[in-house]
Amino acid sequence: MLGKMLAFTDVNHGAAYNAKRTPFRSISVQNAHRRACNRSNVMASQQRQHAEIVPQRRQMLNFAAALAMGSMCASIPQARASSDARQALLDAINGKKGDEEVIGLLRELAKQNPTSSPAKSETIFGKWNLLWASENAEVSRVLKLPIPAKSTQLLGKDFVGEEGRGANLIDIGNGVVVVRLTSSAVPDEKDDTTVVIGPPFYLSAKLAGKELPIQDTQPGGGRKSILGNELNYFRQLYVENSGRPGDLRVSEVYAGDPAVKGSIFVHQRS
Repeated sequence: MLGKMLAFTDVNHGAAYNAKRTPFRSISVQNAHRRACNRSNVMASQQRQHAEIVPQRRQMLNFAAALAMGSMCASIPQARASSDARQALLDAINGKKGDEEVIGLLRELAKQNPTSSPAKSETIFGKWNLLWASENAEVSRVLKLPIPAKSTQLLGKDFVGEEGRGANLIDIGNGVVVVRLTSSAVPDEKDDTTVVIGPPFYLSAKLAGKELPIQDTQPGGGRKSILGNELNYFRQLYVENSGRPGDLRVSEVYAGDPAVKGSIFVHQRS
């Protein structure tokens, strides 16, 4: 009997204990469940935000990429056009095409002149080899001689030795005869595409390395210009400005001495 009573008491005590503990457990479980739900909601919200942001970010990246590609594609035709026009001109010159074809090609290239204010830019200074000259240019007759001949133009103090001066050298027979004509060479005050070539002109020549007495001298041994005082206006139609050998320069005499007016030249930087 006593055992039953103890057992009953233990059972009731346990039930009472459990009854007391149940609300706390329930609250703890509810809180845990609530926290879990909150975390789940936060994660779901973050996922939704991420899901919204990712497409937006991708759209922005795609938009930027499209702009970049559009810019690249827009620039490629111009670069190719310039390259094609340049090569077409060189091919015509190397193929000894007629003046009409060469002039047409160089005028197309001149539309893409990369140098603004070329007459006032130091980019024209240097040593320039003549690649081509129009038929009406006097030097073209020299270049057609049956013996090797070449023409070179020097611009700038570092190449001529004097400020504001230019020089043209004609080499015939690989140095057998070298004729040198120097002149003033300054930018036109009214046109920043034009170089004005004018007096004083000085002419000298060497035969097998020996100076020839071509030119009169002033009293005291100074040089005297013997080629008149005509001004010639050379418009720089196209000037490449990398400063490296191979740059092209196209110029035209649009005013001045009737003997050279209308002459067009294509030079290449040496």
